[in-house]
Amino acid sequence: MKFSLAKRAIVAIAVTTSLAVAPLANAATWKVGGASSVNDLMSACQEKYQAATGDDFLYSGTGSGDGKNGLHDRKFDWAFSDSIDTAPIANEIHLPTFVWPVAILINLGSVDKRPVNLSTATIAQIFAGTIKKWNDPAIVADNNRTVTQIKYVTKNGVTVKDKNGSPVVLSTRNVKINRTMPNQPITVFYRSKSSGTSNNLTRAFAAIAPSVWTKPANDLFATAFPGDVTKDSVRFRGGASSGDVANGVKATSYSITYAEVGFGGAPYNLIVADVINGAGNAITPNSDSAMAAAAMATVKADGTVAFNYGNTNPAAYPFTATTYALALTDYGSAAKAASIKKSLDYLSSKCAKDNPEFGFGVFTSTNPFVESFAKQLARIGS
Repeated sequence: MKFSLAKRAIVAIAVTTSLAVAPLANAATWKVGGASSVNDLMSACQEKYQAATGDDFLYSGTGSGDGKNGLHDRKFDWAFSDSIDTAPIANEIHLPTFVWPVAILINLGSVDKRPVNLSTATIAQIFAGTIKKWNDPAIVADNNRTVTQIKYVTKNGVTVKDKNGSPVVLSTRNVKINRTMPNQPITVFYRSKSSGTSNNLTRAFAAIAPSVWTKPANDLFATAFPGDVTKDSVRFRGGASSGDVANGVKATSYSITYAEVGFGGAPYNLIVADVINGAGNAITPNSDSAMAAAAMATVKADGTVAFNYGNTNPAAYPFTATTYALALTDYGSAAKAASIKKSLDYLSSKCAKDNPEFGFGVFTSTNPFVESFAKQLARIGS
């Protein structure tokens, strides 16, 4: 999605938000943290959340790893994580709450903001370090070819979706693209801390380019990286948060990173790449293309999600992530459990729908994510 969020306010190291509106008497103020991908979304929906639930929450969005640890240590009442908690504590459950595209963000110089098209295989090689320059033949080929662009069915300005939430395609058109790529080395910015965004991206790479990405996906980019990322500190540079890597790319010409799509907008003003998917179509990362990928995913009985990276859905964005709410079935109090259930239900059903500018998918009532969320939610306090 190519939009400008002129009013976004991001703190690179930590984002902790609370409402200016005073909470109601006897209302709860929850401690919540984790994934930085939902920082802006949490900020945007807090006032309506408080009005609807009577409660408030303080969100500390410093990374999925911090969310898992915070729940384990009982510093958080619930947490958000963009990756599965592979070492859950007793009574911990996963609720598939949000779907969103992991955008590829680029700086090709301060005045060059023209669109860039990259195939999934090319992107995998760039982040592995095997493609080192912007005028590599693979990048040049991606940007000098015919691509298919998609137009969706809309009604009253809203994209029409099928029962699974995938956007309904109205038409496609073939477009010939021609672009000269600069003869410049590529600088890659990656998340240095534990990050669910890194996990989702490296999981896709391992499926798309298994001969290059030979290690399992991991929250730590350096652990999943095919070699030793620390050996080239000039071309590979770490940043703790999404804001850090976006700032790094903003300040560094001919660089690239991955983050939630909103980090391409103001104040970063980066190129958001269109990614050529398995059907050969150039796909812009946004709510609709993320939902097309979600429609091809498998939602397991425990609430966790497995994306089909080999799917050929013409509208699907290849690098799509799930944000899980990590919660407990037993909070030691029926009243607390009921209040947390109310809170999570509101955040899942209302936040993305009421704030479409942030690029999170909007579920239909029959979507498997929604059905799984409801089943997991019912376990809280049961």
